[in-house]
Amino acid sequence: MIGYAGKLAVQQRVLPNYRAPFFELLSSACKGGRSLFTGLPRPSEGITTAQELQITNYKLGRNIHLFSGSLYLCYQRGLIDWLKSWNPDALVMEANPRYLSTSSAIKWMHQRNRPVLGWGLGAPPLNPPRFQRIWGEVKGMYWLASAKPAGFPF
Repeated sequence: MIGYAGKLAVQQRVLPNYRAPFFELLSSACKGGRSLFTGLPRPSEGITTAQELQITNYKLGRNIHLFSGSLYLCYQRGLIDWLKSWNPDALVMEANPRYLSTSSAIKWMHQRNRPVLGWGLGAPPLNPPRFQRIWGEVKGMYWLASAKPAGFPF
């Protein structure tokens, strides 16, 4: 497995049980360490979450869920404090425009000249102005689906 020498931070809205083994495997490839920040789902979502990880530094933040359905938004309280304490070399975030904390995390990383990679279930729409309105807050991220940035082996 290819390794990463720096400290890697990963943000997720929630940590479902089925993703825990993936994050543990990823942590074993990060020589500088890896930390994961998540919150909890709404009780009505029925997502069984992992409570702890063995290898990964795991920080549980507080998801503040706003509205529902197509109007759903999520603010992750504690995200910037986690970044300050972990002080990562790179950040991987869920690239979802419904997550209100994303732009602050990107700004924090870029002020330190550190890369942010976005990942998710698909690429954003490419038709402006809708692209600008919906995905404008995730500008400044590299997309894992696009060409890999220099220095990143994955």
